[in-house]
Amino acid sequence: MSIQIPLRGLRATTLGGYLSALGLLRILATQHDTTTRLRWADDLPVLTSASSIDELATWLTISYQPSPIVSPWNAGAGFAGNGKSVEAERAVAQIENSHDPRLAVLQEAITAGREVVAEGRARGWAGESLWAKQHKQSVISLCRNTFPDEALPWIDVAAVLSGPEVHFNPVAGTGGNFGRQELSATYLQHLALVLGPKADHRHAAAWVRAALTGAEDVPYRRGAVGQFDPGRAGGVLASIWGEPDKQGFVNPWRTILTCEGLLLFASAAVRRNAAEPGAAWPFSVHATPIGHPTASAGEIAKGEIWAPLWEQPANLAELEQLFGEGRARWAGAQAKDGLLFALAISALGVDRNLAAFRRFVIVERLGQNPIAIRATDVPVALRYEHTLLAEPYVWLTRLRRKDKVPAGVAALLRQCDQALFAAVTGSDTAAMARFVIAFGHLHEAVARSGRLRQDIAPYQPRQARIWEPPPDLARQPELQLASALASLAENRSDLRIPALRPLLTRVTRSRDRLVWADSPATGTELLGSTLAQALAQAHRLRLQTLKASPGDTEPPAAEFPAGQTVALPVLESFIDGECDDEVTANYLRGLMALGWTTSQPAPAHRGRALNPVLSVLLPFFATGPFRLVSTWGPDPVTFTATLRPRPDWIARLVAAGPVGVLDDALLRLQLAGCRPLVGRPPDRAGAVAVHRTDGTRLAAALLMHVRNRDRTKALSATTATRPDKASPATT
Repeated sequence: MSIQIPLRGLRATTLGGYLSALGLLRILATQHDTTTRLRWADDLPVLTSASSIDELATWLTISYQPSPIVSPWNAGAGFAGNGKSVEAERAVAQIENSHDPRLAVLQEAITAGREVVAEGRARGWAGESLWAKQHKQSVISLCRNTFPDEALPWIDVAAVLSGPEVHFNPVAGTGGNFGRQELSATYLQHLALVLGPKADHRHAAAWVRAALTGAEDVPYRRGAVGQFDPGRAGGVLASIWGEPDKQGFVNPWRTILTCEGLLLFASAAVRRNAAEPGAAWPFSVHATPIGHPTASAGEIAKGEIWAPLWEQPANLAELEQLFGEGRARWAGAQAKDGLLFALAISALGVDRNLAAFRRFVIVERLGQNPIAIRATDVPVALRYEHTLLAEPYVWLTRLRRKDKVPAGVAALLRQCDQALFAAVTGSDTAAMARFVIAFGHLHEAVARSGRLRQDIAPYQPRQARIWEPPPDLARQPELQLASALASLAENRSDLRIPALRPLLTRVTRSRDRLVWADSPATGTELLGSTLAQALAQAHRLRLQTLKASPGDTEPPAAEFPAGQTVALPVLESFIDGECDDEVTANYLRGLMALGWTTSQPAPAHRGRALNPVLSVLLPFFATGPFRLVSTWGPDPVTFTATLRPRPDWIARLVAAGPVGVLDDALLRLQLAGCRPLVGRPPDRAGAVAVHRTDGTRLAAALLMHVRNRDRTKALSATTATRPDKASPATT
């Protein structure tokens, strides 16, 4: 009968706890019960075994055979024989001289290690401490050729040989070195405490039970904790004012199980032959200094471990296949850093049977001592954000590879990376909004850098994409305005490059591609304080460039043919200055650069009357004609009205406000058959003339796309007309 055993002492709250749970499964499955399985309930490992926890503790104490983990390539591993590593040399000797048959394989590895040292010295590889730096690769290669097969997994964990170079796995330090701690020597010292000829068997049984159950009622050893469990580093005498107490509280069995679990991180042959040596170890990538609270730009990070978590019980063979493959692919290639790993998870470029990944970042702190910091939990789930961010990530990567990036650009690039990471990991629903804003600022910063723009072309997406923000954000009027403006286009077949982008930013079109420009075409920077002015100038430039095609009897429509519509309440809020122009400009800058628009919610109803100035001018900027019914006179008359603005209207609105333009507009309405119901004082609708409407904001608002039914509604509010319900133009 199988028993479900929660291992509360081996929680994955630390990398050491995670590795210890793997190590326990590996030991039991190979030496005790092949049916043993492991699963995770959040960070709690649950073991499925035929033995109780008491039986497992007893078996570990009297029957466990330790794996051969020795590192004769390190000076502190106990093989130098020069008296500089007394404790390590003593531990090697204790294991070597033991008569316990459980240590036979380990003793064989120690013997092979001594032979490597002797042969290396005979070949002249010796250096000041043990080996000359240029010969370390040769020593590791000799170890691979002479060690017993059981000792090879540790070599594959610690190092990968690539031609004349040797690469070290960050999870195992520098070939097993963690600052001043040598891992294999620590492993042997702790084995000697529980299995050696002078082992403390009474404490050994208590330690193993505490390691499995999490009990804290046993006296621990004082010693170096290492990078795997930094929370236990530093003793009761540690102080911020004086010399710290460097000795932590150590359970020898935790160290032993951690080292056993490390062996599952051995590099597979297929991964060792990859072009990128750093991708040789499973779920190990280059560090990305983002995505955790203590991340900082100047911090030295050695690498990252993305520890997989699974909810269904798995046996050792399944885990060996999982770790041997170490699959984390994105865009057809193995992930090489933390950001790419997050993208791979969001695109389901990992094993489908995994529930999540727990990210540990290995950083150097307290001098040169590396510690593993728990950073982020990332559920394995397909996230639509990765489809939006895939192309921008490539552009950011080109920029990231540049040398001597200005400090301002580097800061914005980091903001983009942080927001991108949060978005693809699902850790922050506002991350995409932050990315849009940061990307827009970054793109403008690159445009202003004479050196960067020589090598980095403007970002140009292959296709337009729709971002679906959270509902509360989607209802934000500033985002609705920005999305509508960013969607404006001359035709529906080319929405990749917003029509306003060359007018408002430092890019210009050269055939089908974008190139940098020295300044926006409007001559006005896109800022919160200048948003209305920039949009008004863009509208003015557009009207100046409109030309009728040969044979046309009517002037061309002023409205952009394609684009999202703006609800009238949102448009009025902008005209009245109720929107935050800084927020709108930030969104607009980013959306135009990315080629994104947002999904627009249903327009909210607004009870107040439509702005009368807007009502008069709005119909003139429609795309097509109006099919109307005149209500002036005793009999209704159906007719078609085509309304077009004068080319100078926008300039006049900016220069003198709406009063002068209104006279012209009212006259044109009269000539088109739409009898105005409003006029100049002392007429009954004199409120039009005195209405406090800013001409520049009105000119900017008239640039936007508005539903035809709203334009018809505005026309009916200011003239003696009503829409012809039989006409498709009014629906």
